[in-house]
Amino acid sequence: MEWQDEGIILHTQLLGERKQLVSLFTVEHGRHVGVLARSKKTTPWIQCGGYVKARWGARLESHMGQWTFEPLSSSSAFLLETPGPLAALVSAATLCHLGLPERHSYPSLFKTFKTLIQELQTFHWLKSYAFFEVSLLEELGYGLDLTVCAVTGTTENLVAVSPRTGRAVCAEVARPYRDRLLPLPGFLYDLELTPSFTEIAQALALTGYFLERHLLGRDLPPARSRLINRLEKEKAA
Repeated sequence: MEWQDEGIILHTQLLGERKQLVSLFTVEHGRHVGVLARSKKTTPWIQCGGYVKARWGARLESHMGQWTFEPLSSSSAFLLETPGPLAALVSAATLCHLGLPERHSYPSLFKTFKTLIQELQTFHWLKSYAFFEVSLLEELGYGLDLTVCAVTGTTENLVAVSPRTGRAVCAEVARPYRDRLLPLPGFLYDLELTPSFTEIAQALALTGYFLERHLLGRDLPPARSRLINRLEKEKAA
C-alpha cells in the first residue's frame, strides 16, 4: 500500500551510510516513521522543520515503510542565525516526535505547528511557542482549563493553576495555597496581552509540568531544556 501527504520533518536517525530513519508529522496521516534512502541531493534539506511532500509505501500497512520526499520549503534554514527561534523549533519537533502516538491524525495540532514555524520569524515567537505547548496538551487529552476559576466561576483575576486538575483559580481562592499552585500568566487567557520574559518562563513552567508528568511520563527532553536556557539568555540580553 502507499499514500501521499505533506508533512514536517520531526526527527532523523542514520541507518548506515545510505539510509536514515525519518519521523514525519503529516497533515492527514499523523506522525509516521519510515526509511529514506540518502543521497547527496537529499542530505542538505532533510533536517528538522523541513516541509516536504512525501510518499510512503510498504507491502503491508503495519510495516515500517519507505519514504520518498520532495522538498516544499526549508523551515529551519532561515533560523540558523537566530538561536532562540531555532531552539523553539527543535523543541516543538522533539515533543511531537516523542509525544504523538504514531499514525493518528491531528490536523488542528499540525496547523498550530505550521503557524508556529511561520511565527518564528516574528517578535512573537516565544508567545506562539507557549501556545503550541498548550495545544499539544489539549490535542492529546490533557487540556488545561485556563479561562474560568474552578471554584467561583469567575473569569477575572485568574492567577494560578491547580497541578492536580489543570484548572485555573482566581486570586481570592489561590491566596491560602499559593505555594502549592502553579503561576498562571495572564496572556494565556487574555490573548491581547503581550507577555514579558518572566511570564513566558511561567507559561513554560506550567506546560512543562503537565508535559512531563502526564504526556511523556519522564523528564522533558534535552531539546526542551535548551530552549529554557536560551530563554534565560534572551532575558539577560
